[in-house]
Amino acid sequence: MVYIKHCETYERDTVLEAVRQIFDACGALEGIAGLTVAVKPNLVSKKKPECAATTHPSIVWAVCRLCREAGARVIIAESPGGFYDAGVLRAAYKTCGIEEAARDSGAELNFDTSETQVENPDGKYLKKLNILTPLAKADRVINLAKLKTHGMMAYTGAVKNMFGAIAGLEKAEYHLQLSDYDEFADCIIDIFLAVKPTFHLIDAVVGMHKDGPTAGEPYPLGTILGGSDAFELDLAGARLIKADYRRIPVLRRAAERGLVKTEPDAISFSGDEMIVAENFVIKYNDSLKRLHFADGILGRLLSGAIRPRPVFDRKLCRGCGECVKCCPAKVIRLVPPPEGQKPNGRGYAEVDLSGCIRCYCCQELCPFRAVRIKRPLLNRLVIRR
Repeated sequence: MVYIKHCETYERDTVLEAVRQIFDACGALEGIAGLTVAVKPNLVSKKKPECAATTHPSIVWAVCRLCREAGARVIIAESPGGFYDAGVLRAAYKTCGIEEAARDSGAELNFDTSETQVENPDGKYLKKLNILTPLAKADRVINLAKLKTHGMMAYTGAVKNMFGAIAGLEKAEYHLQLSDYDEFADCIIDIFLAVKPTFHLIDAVVGMHKDGPTAGEPYPLGTILGGSDAFELDLAGARLIKADYRRIPVLRRAAERGLVKTEPDAISFSGDEMIVAENFVIKYNDSLKRLHFADGILGRLLSGAIRPRPVFDRKLCRGCGECVKCCPAKVIRLVPPPEGQKPNGRGYAEVDLSGCIRCYCCQELCPFRAVRIKRPLLNRLVIRR
């Protein structure tokens, strides 16, 4: 069952009442007294709440408070993109508003950066993997996702949020080893199955459309989705933004693996009526699968001319090197500015497209929104045709 709750604001009392109704209707807190509960928000990078890139602290606060009132020990755990150490966590917690949410709700913040190996017999590719220790050791994991578009996976919600259970730069290894979008989607599903979260909320009070998951624009959706089945919640999230689940790799692969039923009446809904968003822009990445290029030099030239690619805006680039550190394929470097152009003191990012795997981690993790995904003119003309 998917529970829909209208919530137009992040005002704490309003959010608390909305989350309480969802928890009560779904029995989310039954038997939780005396247990250790790990709360896993989306803190993809150090972003302020108003950017709509991370789970809003009001939702984190409300969930933690209700779990504490029910008698649980609560620990907030997440691995943002990039390095995974106490300093990075402290900065993310503070900037994203989670430090205050934890303090006011009585929850703990995780600074244990160790990993624990878990068995995953239901995985397609990952039968055994390392995840964050607090998630592995918790009695229950509550998943607090953010509804956003995603440069590589088109949409990110409840299932994709569990990619944050992988520590720091180890995420880059998964991108590199499974660069095919469907294979990577199966990898995300495998990670989700390994973590086994027991309940899920999707923060869609304000989502993000266009160039998500960090460089897009906030989009008010006025909704919180809740339930015990993350795949059903993501299907509901796709309906909320009028997205075709067949063009979202995680949902398509989940359906093919028999993890979710996609018939229109397969999911039961409760709570408020869903209000479908108008003009929510989602950028799919599956269009090129319909095109077949010739082998040899001509095929490579056509492929290079038509594939979307990351483009670095030198007016916004600060030469921080975050994209260099996080690039799975190691094809980004910092170069000096052209002669006559005012330097920023560190140089500018430049990508070797011949080795780029189009994971768009550079766009996702750029703190200055200096990376955009460009669809060449030939791409737009061919896909439209």
